[in-house]
Amino acid sequence: MDSRFLESLLHVAKHGSIAAAARRQGLTPAAVGQRIRALEGELGFPLVERVGHRSRPTAACLRMLPHARALVEQARQLSEKADAHGLSGSLRVGFISTLFQDIVPLIMRDVNEQLPGLRLHLVPGTSKELYAALSDDEIDIVMIVKPPFLTPKEITLIPMLRESFVLISKLPNKGSISRCLTSMPYLRYDPNSWGGMLAERYLEEANLKLDPICDLDSPETLAILVREGMGVSLIPRWKGFDRFSGVLHASKFLPAKFDRHICLVMRTTPRREALTALFNEIVLDAARSL
Repeated sequence: MDSRFLESLLHVAKHGSIAAAARRQGLTPAAVGQRIRALEGELGFPLVERVGHRSRPTAACLRMLPHARALVEQARQLSEKADAHGLSGSLRVGFISTLFQDIVPLIMRDVNEQLPGLRLHLVPGTSKELYAALSDDEIDIVMIVKPPFLTPKEITLIPMLRESFVLISKLPNKGSISRCLTSMPYLRYDPNSWGGMLAERYLEEANLKLDPICDLDSPETLAILVREGMGVSLIPRWKGFDRFSGVLHASKFLPAKFDRHICLVMRTTPRREALTALFNEIVLDAARSL
């Protein structure tokens, strides 16, 4: 029995849908569905049933879930137990989308060179989702926007990157931020996201009341929409924004108090302490090189 299939089942049981489980594991819903069906075929009884738009474990599945959790954890520890130096095994690492093209390839390259015994399980997601997964011990380390609240003592935050917010437009902006924002359609960085909260706070302090045409928790997609002439936006100038130079205009930097801070976040006492420490050094070196 493949322990990864059991892990998918645990996610479905916890989050109530195959789609949510797929997002947690960085898979497609079809792939998770195939895993569940494979387990049902092997065990000989249904594990998940549909209730409206949600999926819930059957009574038989609920009885076996504690054993499934134990098997998944034991499988995760097998290679770790055989490693005398504690530098092999796996780490589950989550990251927000703007880091994918810039820092993740650097991390992968350096891990291959410096920690050949480490296998990374990479999980993309939003800051909220990844922090929740870390809190639930589903992920070991996350690279996310700094949480807008005081984290508990069992969680450690290490600063990685600092990004200024800018006004972006397709054509050069010669007026003030308020004039540009009120004269063009506004594409809003989702105010419910931790990064979007910063832009929203600026608008509140500037007493700007706008009627956005859409909300998106994706600075890259917002930049693409602005490039296509859909409007203007306030987004953090992440390291990969230079790919839009020549086709977008970034001007009018917001005050530094609205900067977006990206942090490396983990448990204060990590599951693999020596391995985690070396991996963190690789991540921070990569961040400094950007």
